Amino acid sequence: MTESPPKPRREVKVDISGLSSDQVLIRRAVILLGERAFGPRWQSDLAAALSIEANRRITQAQVSQWISGQRPVPEGLVDPLQRLALRKASEMESMAAELRADWAPTPPAEDIAAIEVA
Repeated sequence: MTESPPKPRREVKVDISGLSSDQVLIRRAVILLGERAFGPRWQSDLAAALSIEANRRITQAQVSQWISGQRPVPEGLVDPLQRLALRKASEMESMAAELRADWAPTPPAEDIAAIEVA
């Protein structure tokens, strides 16, 4: 049985002309958070994590609407997004310290100290 090549990803139509300059910046920050913290297929994972952080249901469809420019990111979600971003950054810093401690010929002392605290 031969495998068929993966289907090409559908390009999202983006129109941010209806967003204010602040909304455009928030939209871009959400995209960067999603891509860096959750990987290439990030929208569902971001929606799930944001649902927990905001204590309300956020769907992948809502995230998709923010990304496409159909709707702005609600102002009430900016604080939960900021908390989520800072938490994910802290988690990534811890993971980086663990990797350096395991793989660097001489791990930096601050990485070893960070692992001992965790």
